[in-house]
Amino acid sequence: RPGLIVSDYLTAVFNAFAIVTALYERDRRAQVAGAAPRGQWVELSLYESILRIMEHTLAAYDRLGVVREREGNRLRNSAPLDNWATKDGKYVCIIAAGDGLFPRLARAMGREDLLREPRFGTMARRAEHGDELNGIVAAWCRERTAREIQDVLEAHEVPFGVAYSVADIFTDPHVAARGDIVSVDDPVLGAVRMQGVYPRFSETPGDVPRGAPRLGEHNEEIYQGLLGLSPGELEALRSDGVI
Repeated sequence: RPGLIVSDYLTAVFNAFAIVTALYERDRRAQVAGAAPRGQWVELSLYESILRIMEHTLAAYDRLGVVREREGNRLRNSAPLDNWATKDGKYVCIIAAGDGLFPRLARAMGREDLLREPRFGTMARRAEHGDELNGIVAAWCRERTAREIQDVLEAHEVPFGVAYSVADIFTDPHVAARGDIVSVDDPVLGAVRMQGVYPRFSETPGDVPRGAPRLGEHNEEIYQGLLGLSPGELEALRSDGVI
C-alpha cells in the first residue's frame, strides 16, 4: 500500500470541487430564474473517490471478464514502464511505451538494435513482451547512477523521474526555487520547515502563518468570541470533560 492516506486527501479534493460547483450552480439558478439562492447537498465517501480513478478496471471486467491483479508499478498494456534500481541505490521511473517515445529511449540506451526487433515494433507488441523489455531497461539502469540516467534521458527527451527521499526534496534546487518548502514558527518546536500553500494564485497567493494549534489553544476565541459563552459556561465545559 502507499505510505499516504490517498483516499482521505482525494476525497477532500473532490469535495472542494463539489462545493465550488454547487456554489456556482446556486448563483446561476438565482440569476436565471430570479429566485432566492438555493443550495444543495453534496455526498461523498472515501471508497467512491477511489472508485472514480480506477480507469477502465470496471468496464474491462464487465465486458471482458478481466480481473486485474497486483501489478506493482507496471501497467500490463504498456512497456517499457516501471521503477528501476540504479547503480547508486536510487530508483528511477521511466515511461517510454508509446511509439514516439520508445525510439528515443532505445537511442538513449545505445540500443538501436531494439528498434529492428519485430516483437518490439509496436506498442501492443512491446506490451506483449513487456517482461523481456523491462528486463533490458532494468539491466541498463543497474549499470548507471541516477544522475547519469537523468543526463542521458534529458538529452534524448525521454520522460522520467528520480524517486526522491524526503532528504532529496529538501536539497532539490527546483523545489527551493518554487518555494514549495516554507519555514513556519511553532510555539513548541520553533522554526519548522513544511509544505507551502498549493495551488498558487497570482492575485491571492496565501501563506502558512503558523504551525498547527495546540489542543484547546483557541477555546476562548471560539467559544466566547464567536459563540458568546460566558467564562463560567466555558469553565463548566472544561469541568465536565466536554472540552
